[in-house]
Amino acid sequence: MADLRYAIRILAKSPGFTLAVACLLAIGIGANAAIFTALNAILLRQLPVKQPEQLVRMAQTVPRIGVVTTFRREFFDALQNSKTVTGVIGDAEWPVAMDDPKPAEQVRLHVVTARFFDELGVPALHGRTLTNADDRDHASVAVLSYAFWKRRFAGDPAVVGQNLSLRGHRFTIVGVMPATFNGVTVDTAPDLRIPFSAFADLQFADVRRPDQLDLEIAARLRPGVSLEQAQAECFNIWHTATEQSLRREPNLPEDVIQTELSRGVRVESLERGASVLRDRFGLALQLLAGSAALLLLLMCSNVAGLLLARGAARRDEIAVRLALGASRIRIVRQMLTESALLAALGALGGWLLASLATPLLARALPPMRDRATTQLALSLDLAPDHRVLLFAIAVSAATALLFGLAPALAASGVSLDNVLRSARSTKGNRNRALLVVFQVALCTLLLAGAGLLVRSFRQLSAIDTGFDSDHIVTFTAAPGISGYTADQSEKLRRALLDRVRSLPGVAAVATASRALMRGSGVKMTIVPTGRKATDADFLNTSLNAISPEYFDTMGMHLIGGRALRETDKGVRPIPVVVNRAFAEQFFPREDPLGRKLGNPPQLIYEIVGVVSDAKYRSLREPMTPTLYNLNMSGDMFVLCVRARNNPEALIQPVRRELAALDPALPFIEIHPLAEEVEASAAPERLTATLASSFAVLAALLVAVGIYGLLAYGVARRHREIGIRIAIGARSLDIGWMIGRQALAMVATGIVAGLAVTATTAPAIRALLYGIAPVDTASLFGAAAFVLAVSALATAIPAARATRVQPASALRDD
Repeated sequence: MADLRYAIRILAKSPGFTLAVACLLAIGIGANAAIFTALNAILLRQLPVKQPEQLVRMAQTVPRIGVVTTFRREFFDALQNSKTVTGVIGDAEWPVAMDDPKPAEQVRLHVVTARFFDELGVPALHGRTLTNADDRDHASVAVLSYAFWKRRFAGDPAVVGQNLSLRGHRFTIVGVMPATFNGVTVDTAPDLRIPFSAFADLQFADVRRPDQLDLEIAARLRPGVSLEQAQAECFNIWHTATEQSLRREPNLPEDVIQTELSRGVRVESLERGASVLRDRFGLALQLLAGSAALLLLLMCSNVAGLLLARGAARRDEIAVRLALGASRIRIVRQMLTESALLAALGALGGWLLASLATPLLARALPPMRDRATTQLALSLDLAPDHRVLLFAIAVSAATALLFGLAPALAASGVSLDNVLRSARSTKGNRNRALLVVFQVALCTLLLAGAGLLVRSFRQLSAIDTGFDSDHIVTFTAAPGISGYTADQSEKLRRALLDRVRSLPGVAAVATASRALMRGSGVKMTIVPTGRKATDADFLNTSLNAISPEYFDTMGMHLIGGRALRETDKGVRPIPVVVNRAFAEQFFPREDPLGRKLGNPPQLIYEIVGVVSDAKYRSLREPMTPTLYNLNMSGDMFVLCVRARNNPEALIQPVRRELAALDPALPFIEIHPLAEEVEASAAPERLTATLASSFAVLAALLVAVGIYGLLAYGVARRHREIGIRIAIGARSLDIGWMIGRQALAMVATGIVAGLAVTATTAPAIRALLYGIAPVDTASLFGAAAFVLAVSALATAIPAARATRVQPASALRDD
């Protein structure tokens, strides 16, 4: 307590110094706490359900698609008899129109099996959860997610017992789930959940029975069962159930059956839940966490430099204390107490900054979509838990040691003899010089990494998408989920095209089955007629069903042949247009026009045109073979409107045209296409922005560190410089003497930083696009930036040294 009281008095006497150090530490600790909070929520935290360590899910990897987690109902039923897993639950997602309460909208519906809520063990916030009895009695009841309840029902607890309408069928709301409950996922939740048996009430034409739904399946490991044991048994169960199900389907070729069975199934731990953000941002978060840690380390070294200089100024005080009998351990303890107090102040400021920054970080996340391109409402719990609190305490303690130990040891090493003789040791200067070298190395590493990410983002942003995104706005409609038949959907599509085409300001309008730049799309396996498809051909071609005006609307141009026509409907073979990438892959030295695709009994296509390449799913995706056929009636279509001027000015007029056709049918999504293109590069933009912010802040810290060291050195060498000038040294000589010291430190730090960058950069290869991990431009750019900042930091002390007056320097001494 005596040390603490003395530390408070000492720091209170220098409020500017104390505030500056506390602010530096607050920025470093706050950045680390904010990034760790997000990293903890997405990568580390257990799923907030009963005994999450027991939870597993079924998954498989499908070539050219990725991880798939939906399975036939037969597998779910067969798992009920498993000896390695128990408590098997399933849910299936299905978009559906909610037509009451108004306004109507598409909602994300999850159909859950009987024991879904019982097995997860999370009670409702209001009302109750779904029960086994609800499923058995075919009850038309629903449970709302917290986010949907807040958005559509203003968080009113009285909503329990009220009704809502899905496709004209009434469901009674029986409960609302807490904000932290997302089922078996970490960061997104459906709008509402209903019992599995109630799905039949919605009367979807293509899925009439609930048992036709594919399920995402989770279960619990039985006591004493390992993941490997469950894997072996579940694989056998899946293989048997899937083979029996496939062989019951009429006219299914044997090679299709064997392809399905070759995929297998694996059992994955669900202790940390499933996550869309983890897959997309996991590596980026780890990189940012590393950058934040380096930034904090840089700030610690900067503060250590300040404390070393402060310790040198206090050497007379320390010498007096030593002369009065204080032990060196006592001096170290006192200095560390001051450092701990500074770290505590920094931690308080850092926690405040993290509390403000974490919600901003969550809002900066780009739109997330599932495989069906449905936009997901993020429901990420970013509240700090015990792990975040322990991290903040550990970081604060480590920070105090990192910046406090070296100054404390240096202060305790004061020589009484030197103090009495007014001699000055050069050891402190060497220590501060080493700290500056360390800071320059860290700064170079951060700047080079940020340069890689920025150059990668610029490469991605400069890509020619192959379509005119600046003048197009897209409108997504899903009449099928509102109960439209296929014929009704087609009539609505045609009527909407006719009405929008006549609007002022519309240059062209078309429809497509899939929207562009939404991360997913339709793929098919296709080969030229007469050639047998191999495993390498599986899902080798993207597919988009379009109206004849599509290419003109999107700004794509024909390379050969013709575009599709309305008269092509019903023609056999089916006329299609392919892109340049398709023609180059399948007919590299031949004319593709007139060539036929596919083999009986599958559909036969005939190529009637070749169109320019255009991006389909994302900017990162290479130009892949794409096949375009005429719009086929379906549950959903995308209206693409090309404006003569501002595309956003057409949003309200187009909305009114749809309302005139059907007031109860809303557009699901409306986006200027330029916005979709930007969203495709949003993860890269966010990562590059944060990394660049850390790097620029690091450069400023390095400038402060170099300036502080040189300014302190000039002050200490005031008499020496005066003597040098008195015996004839020129201003240029004095400036070079100071600059040479800075150049030696900076050059050493840059070389060390570039060496570490070249070694570690390959670890972030997956985050880069169009550049190598060891990119010469990024490395030289980082080195040049550090040199420029260092030169500016050196200029002021060097200029001050050249203005020293010899007479004044000798009189002061």
